[in-house]
Amino acid sequence: MKERSPVVAVVGHVDHGKTTLLDTIRKTNITAREEGGITQKIGAYEVYTEEGKYITFIDTPGHEVFINLRKRGVQTADIVLLVIAADSSVQPQTLESIRAIQEAHAPCIVVITKIDVPNALPEKVIKDLAKANILLEGRGGEVPYVLLNAKDKKDMPKLLELITLVSQLQNYTYDPKQPVEGSVIEVRKDRRGIIPTIILKNGSIDVGTTVYIGGTTVRVRALVDQLGKNHTHIEPVTPFELLGMKDVVNAGALVLQNDTEIIQKKEKNKGPSWEDTKKKFNFLVRADSFGSLEVIREKLKAFEEIDIISSDIGEPTERDIETASSTNANMLVFQVPIRAPIQAKADAAGVGVFHYMLIYELLEEIEDLIVSLRERRQKEARKVGEARIMAIFVKENKKIAGLKVISGQMEEGSSAEITRGRKILGETTISSIFMKTTPVPMVRKGDECGAIFTDSVDFRQGDIVKLYVQ
Repeated sequence: MKERSPVVAVVGHVDHGKTTLLDTIRKTNITAREEGGITQKIGAYEVYTEEGKYITFIDTPGHEVFINLRKRGVQTADIVLLVIAADSSVQPQTLESIRAIQEAHAPCIVVITKIDVPNALPEKVIKDLAKANILLEGRGGEVPYVLLNAKDKKDMPKLLELITLVSQLQNYTYDPKQPVEGSVIEVRKDRRGIIPTIILKNGSIDVGTTVYIGGTTVRVRALVDQLGKNHTHIEPVTPFELLGMKDVVNAGALVLQNDTEIIQKKEKNKGPSWEDTKKKFNFLVRADSFGSLEVIREKLKAFEEIDIISSDIGEPTERDIETASSTNANMLVFQVPIRAPIQAKADAAGVGVFHYMLIYELLEEIEDLIVSLRERRQKEARKVGEARIMAIFVKENKKIAGLKVISGQMEEGSSAEITRGRKILGETTISSIFMKTTPVPMVRKGDECGAIFTDSVDFRQGDIVKLYVQ
C-alpha cells in the first residue's frame, strides 16, 4: 500500500470567501512549480505544501461533486472545508453544507474568513456553529478550525498544514495494483470530444487500457494533467482529463476497472434502483397549497414502498433538483409551474419530474407504479443469473452476443431481459448457446459464450442480460 494525498472540497454560503481562498492557494502553491506553464481549468488541481506534501482541491465551490458525497456512498472528497465569513456568521447555505457534511460523515475543517474586516465577529461564528452541533477544538469539541484572511498568502501555510495533519490522522492509502476506482468530478466538451475530469482513489490507469465509466466502456486514448501535460500512467489522486469517451456522463459517475466482479461489487453498494428490485421509491413533492400537499402526502404514506424525502409548497428549485439527485429521488409536482432552466437541470442530473394538474391522475399513476414494482419483485424472485455483453458478432445474418456470465447460470430457453443502466431495452428468450463453436445447454458463472436471442433487441457492448426461469 502507498500513502496518498487528500482530496479536499470547499463549501459554505455564497460570498463567504470560498473562491478567494482557492484562488490564493492556487497562486501561492502552483505557479512556482509550473515552469512557465498555464494551469488547465479541469475542475480540480494539486498544490504542493511547504512540508513537501500534495493536496488535491476540487476547483469550484459548491460544485455538484460535493452533493455526490451523499450519493451512492461515493465519497469523492476526503476532507471538507466549511468556509464561514466572520462578518456574517452562519447563514442558510452554511446550514445546508453542515447537514451535507454530517450525512456524508466527512472529516471537516472550519475556515473562518474575513477576520480583517472592521465588523468581524469570530466568536459569534463559533457560538452559532455550536448551535448547529459543530463544536470546535478547544471549545468543547473536536472539529479543527483556522482563522484567516483569504486574500493573504501568508495565511495559507497554516491552513495547508492543518489539512495535512487531518490527512495524516486519517491515513489515506491506495494500492496501484488493485483494479482502478475513482470518480468523475467534471465533464465538458471541446474540440477533443467529451472530456471527463477524474480523480482516482485506488488502482492506476494507463493509456490504451479499458475502463468502465458511469455505465460506458471506454478505451483510454490520452491522459492529461492540470498543466496540459500528457501522461501514459496516472495514480491517485492526481486530477486528470481522460480522452476516449463517446457518451456524456454526470459528475459523480464511478470509474471502475472493466471487470465484472468489481462492477458487481460497486453496483451492490448503489442506492435503490430497478436493478436492486427498487425496495423504495424516493420522492420530493411540491404542490400549490398546503391542502393539496396534505392529501398527496396521506395517499403516498399508504404505500410502504414510497419514501417522501421532502414536501413543500411552491415551484421546484435548483436545490430541490440537487437534493433529488443526491437521494436518488424523483419529483412529484402538482399544479405549480416548472421553469425551463429547472427542467433542464433535472434532465442533466437524471432526475424524473412528474407534473400533474389533476389529483386523480397523480394518484392513478402512483398506484400503477406500485403495481409495476410488485410485479417486478415477483419477477426478481425468478431470477437465476446475469451475464454481461462483452462483444457482438454477426454470422449468417444472425446477431450473436458474446457473453460472460457474472452470476448464477444461463440455460437454453431461459427468459432474458436486456438492460443498459436502469433502462430496459427489451425482453427475449435464449434461443441457443455456444462455447466456441460447440452448442451447450447451459453455462455458469465465469463462463464465456455466444448466445442467440429469439427476438431482435438493439443491444451493445456493456449491456446486462438478466436471466429468469420460465
